[in-house]
Parts: sequence; structure tokens; C-alpha cells
Amino acid sequence: MPATYAAQVLWSWREPLAAEAALREHLEQQPEDKDALQTLISILRESGRADDIAPLRRQLHERRCRDLRVPEEARAEVIAFLEAAETGAPPPERMADAYVAALFDVYAPSFDDSLRGFLAYQAPERLMDAVREALGERRALDVLDLGCGTGLAGPLLRPFARRLEGIDLSKGMLARASERRVYDALRAGELGAELAASEAHHDLIVAVDVLVYFGALEEVFERVARRLAPGGLFAFTVEKGTEPGYRLLPTARYVHHLDYLRACARAAGLHPVLEREATLRRQGGQPVIGHVVVLTTARRA
Repeated sequence: MPATYAAQVLWSWREPLAAEAALREHLEQQPEDKDALQTLISILRESGRADDIAPLRRQLHERRCRDLRVPEEARAEVIAFLEAAETGAPPPERMADAYVAALFDVYAPSFDDSLRGFLAYQAPERLMDAVREALGERRALDVLDLGCGTGLAGPLLRPFARRLEGIDLSKGMLARASERRVYDALRAGELGAELAASEAHHDLIVAVDVLVYFGALEEVFERVARRLAPGGLFAFTVEKGTEPGYRLLPTARYVHHLDYLRACARAAGLHPVLEREATLRRQGGQPVIGHVVVLTTARRA
């Protein structure tokens, strides 16, 4: 009988100590058994033994880093991020770059099918509805797609673009984006660093489902503002937060309050064109509500 099943039976019989003993004995022989670790964590949590969970949770995070081939030197930062997401500890200001790159390199081959099929992902379409409304008749633009991923937004952006560029941390995602043959240029890099190093100016900069990997947005907004041409637009989606500022969820994604977004925009000298709420995708069968925002360098009349 598998150890996890035996433990679950013992737990259902209200024998938590026996269930724990069975799992710990099994884990002595097979310490990498992820299912057994998760079952033991669940039993300890339901038994009110939170202090005993921390080392087991760390084992799971270390296993995830190894599975994703996160570089050894980056694992402490990644584990700290995952711990904060799971425990509600004070979060870092952004997701660890090494984790983003490793995760999406692995995810790239199935990314589109997972998003469109399982998650009913509609963020690109909802953002482009807003962009189309904000642009009116403007076309032949220099467009930058931040965190372009596999390029799902590329075909939607192409009709507006004289030149369309994409940036992403994951080389695996960029390989998929290049297959669409809609981008004039694709490059690997962290979007903040790329914006800071660039001297180009763009008429439209978009970030579709990208800022969910950033908590603090002041620096991102400031760097975007410097790369916008006069009258240029910055269009993005975030998941809706109900508490002030930003918060890291157990999903390892950040949510942002609309007032915080407005404050970041003002500090960067950006002005609102359009703000709306929309369902961006589904998670666990429930709609994920986000903010769709378009900002501009030009003060609105």
C-alpha cells in the first residue's frame, strides 16, 4: 500500500500520530517523494503544528528549484520568494528573475494550450480592446511588448505596428514567439534593465499579464515613461487587489490596488486614458478579475 494512501486512511481513522509516523518512515527511505511531503504537511497543518511544517516546506521548495534547474547561486532567493508566497511573510518587491526564467523555459512548450484551454486566458484580448479604444485611428506605431512570452499578443499588436519588438526573460518562450513571425525583433532580458539601458522611444508599450510578477511598480513605471515617445501609451493588465498597495498571493503572483497604480503613474508623470475591470482568466473554476489600464505621457484635457 503506498505510504500516502496508508497515511490518508490512518488520518481518516483519526490516527494522526500513526499517519505521521508512516509518512516519516517512508520519507527516510524516499526523501524526494513530493506527494508524501505534501501529505505530511497537510496532516501537520490540520493538526495545528505549524512550527513543524517549515523544514518540510523548504524541502519541497528545494525540490522545485532542482526540478526547474534553477542555478545553485539563485536558489536561496527563489526559496525566500516561495516561502513568502506560501506563508504570507513580508514579500520581496518582485519575483526572483532566476525563477521566472526557469519556470517559463519549462512551461514554454505547453504554455499556450494551458492558458487558453485550462485557464480560459483572455488578457491579451481584453488589453487590446482597451488599446484599440485609446488609439483611435493611430497606426504605424513603434510598439514594445514587455514580457512577450510566446507572443500571444503579437498578432493582435501587429496591425498597429510599424515596428514590433518583444522582450522576455525566458529564451524558451522567445523561441515560441519567433515561430509566430510577427515580431521585428525579440531579445532576452529583464524588462526593467532593458528599459534602463535602451535609448529607443516607443509609441506604445504593453505589458500583458507581466506586472503580476512585480510587487513594487514605481521603478517600472518610471522606466517605461522615459521610453515613451511624446503622446505615447503604456497599456497593461494586473490582477485586482482589495488591500492598499500590493500583495503576494499563495499563487506566487502579485495583486495591486487601483489607487496604488494611480500613485505610481502620477509619480512617473503618466496620465490616465482608460481604466476598467475585466476577467483575465480563470483559476480553480473562478474568474480572476484584473485591472486593464492605459496611461499616456500627454496630459489629458
